[in-house]
Amino acid sequence: MKDYYNLFVELSLQQCTKNDYANKLKVKKHNEASKKLNKLQNEMNQNPSEDILYMLLNHEDDRVKVNAASFCLQMEILVKQAIFVLKRIIDISDDSTICFSAKMLLQKAEDSFSSPKD
Repeated sequence: MKDYYNLFVELSLQQCTKNDYANKLKVKKHNEASKKLNKLQNEMNQNPSEDILYMLLNHEDDRVKVNAASFCLQMEILVKQAIFVLKRIIDISDDSTICFSAKMLLQKAEDSFSSPKD
């Protein structure tokens, strides 16, 4: 069985922070990691584990938390915790790109959960 937690963390930590976007090599690694993370999330989608997602939402790095919150919101798992994590990142993060990502995810979540379902 794959170690989804460690793979998720490893790929998330390869994504850029606000100071990394000027470095072409880091951006390239970021793009590759994002593609691999999407594939990993598709696998995790088949058998989502709330325990793993809860640990990811509580990771020390905001990149991991944002990715975990995004996945939780897409899967509609641990939604309240994901929203709380995003709000906390918005309030305390000193990385403007991560904060922006959190704001966009939160806005998308609020829009989708406030609109009526068919």
